[in-house]
Amino acid sequence: MRITRIIFSLNFLYVLLIAAQIAAIIFLCLYVPSLIPVAAAYAGAWLLSAAASVILLSRGGASEGKCAWFVLIAALPFAGAIIYLVAGKRSNTYGVFKAKTAPLTPLGKCANSMCGTCEAGYDDAVYFPDGSLFFKRLFTELKKAEKRVCIEFFIVSRGKIFDLFLDALRCAKKNGAEIKMLIDGVGSAFKIGRRDVRLLKQAGAEVKIFHRLIPVPRSRLGCRDHRKIITIDGKTAFTGGVNLADEYANISSPYGFWKDNGIVVYGTAAQVFEGMFNAMWRGEYSAEIPFGGEKICLPYCDNPPAKGFCEELYVQKISGAKSRVHIMTPYFCVSERLAGALEFAAKRGVDVKVILPHVPDKPYAFELSKATAHIMEDGGVKFFEFTPGFMHAKSVICDNEVFLGSYNFDFRSMRLNYECGIMFGGKICDDAEADFMRCLSVSLPLTEGKISTAKRLSRFILRLFAPLI
Repeated sequence: MRITRIIFSLNFLYVLLIAAQIAAIIFLCLYVPSLIPVAAAYAGAWLLSAAASVILLSRGGASEGKCAWFVLIAALPFAGAIIYLVAGKRSNTYGVFKAKTAPLTPLGKCANSMCGTCEAGYDDAVYFPDGSLFFKRLFTELKKAEKRVCIEFFIVSRGKIFDLFLDALRCAKKNGAEIKMLIDGVGSAFKIGRRDVRLLKQAGAEVKIFHRLIPVPRSRLGCRDHRKIITIDGKTAFTGGVNLADEYANISSPYGFWKDNGIVVYGTAAQVFEGMFNAMWRGEYSAEIPFGGEKICLPYCDNPPAKGFCEELYVQKISGAKSRVHIMTPYFCVSERLAGALEFAAKRGVDVKVILPHVPDKPYAFELSKATAHIMEDGGVKFFEFTPGFMHAKSVICDNEVFLGSYNFDFRSMRLNYECGIMFGGKICDDAEADFMRCLSVSLPLTEGKISTAKRLSRFILRLFAPLI
């Protein structure tokens, strides 16, 4: 067992890579007279790798991401460096939103500084424990729109939900509403085509594709618009885990019962989400957000490559939790900081539970989630599988606060994607906790038998490159 642990350690991999480099250099030194061209080529590749490594280490960012890139550069001295210099190219932050509102609390001040949002008032909010209820309310509200509708989805797919959505848009357009729709080009690739986009335009929507999927690879395709935002007349905002496709309402069931969740908020908080959308539509946007409403919530977002607000928020709230941390997520692979916060909370006696899917949509992501869970179970974190099917709901409950939105509990959502979320207390937190307990009642503890050497190796590789995928 000790030997296996050493073999699958990161330090052992470094030793192998360094040994391979040294062996190659010795070989070239012995046969330099006949292999001068090869030696020159190798030296050039080594210099390119060294330059890429220096650039990598000089940049900011999380250590996990740097580690994954460094292994790739070392393992593939020429190709790895080229991949990093192309795919790892930094771009300016896009979609910058700035709310011109005085923060009410230190957390609100932090949100305004890091992601541009602000605390906002709201009159009412409704939590939806599944996609069918979410769509029912969404289509009802869309048909009542009179001034403007802003729509942002990661996945839009043809089907029954798409047809109902078109009907709702036609009603909004008939009422005189201006409709803008932003669709992620990677998430919706091969799910809708030109004909479907033409139908959206005929229904009255002005449509933009974010980072359109094209034949030539582009580094920015790694930064995806994973947000789910629908705002109506600046008074109503929907968000959550639900995309515009049949499986989210269980009309089709490719992975058993599709468990999802969402939220609608009424009041001035909707203007913050409208501001997030306008920033993505225009590139940047600022707005005065009036304060009003009986209750307070905190909308927030993340725009790569800016430092992630959500991860910092989760670390802070989990570190301060006293009674419970309850998480529902389809994917689980987090940074050392976030993993450490969860384990430390569990060791302090906090009830830390995570519900994952039982039927995965992406086998490699499921293996990565189980690999991470297997390590963290020793720290007291309890993991469960949602036995009816696929868990796609996204919620984090810390004591008496809940965090909802588009974020998965993984590296991609925390650091690579454009995401959005909202923090509530009170009744919404109670509703989310009741939903968590219902899901827990039909879930089983995550258990595994003996793990084969091949699976250990595959999981090790997945964990190594998790910050990049």
